[in-house]
Amino acid sequence: MSNKEERIYDSIAKCQQTILELEELNSRIMGSEGENVRFRIETKHWYGYGIDMHFGKERRILDISKYTMYAIIESAVKRQKERINSFIDDIINERKTRKDAKSTKS
Repeated sequence: MSNKEERIYDSIAKCQQTILELEELNSRIMGSEGENVRFRIETKHWYGYGIDMHFGKERRILDISKYTMYAIIESAVKRQKERINSFIDDIINERKTRKDAKSTKS
């Protein structure tokens, strides 16, 4: 296995892990009671320079309907699956290229 193939396999594994996490999130959202889901976004920032630097947080809470959140997650899962298919095509092309290069040398 080439170094490039190894990187592709690592990328596929990351995509699969992302899909599992998104599906878990989706099941939790759909299993919740209300019609809306509270989604909190928290960002951290450094302010100032030198000695006067301090750390700040910004929090935003979004109330999103279950349907909207479900659509967002399903779209992300679909994109991850498309990336996996693309990576598999890359592996196939890489192997085909190596096989063709070997057969031309012979």
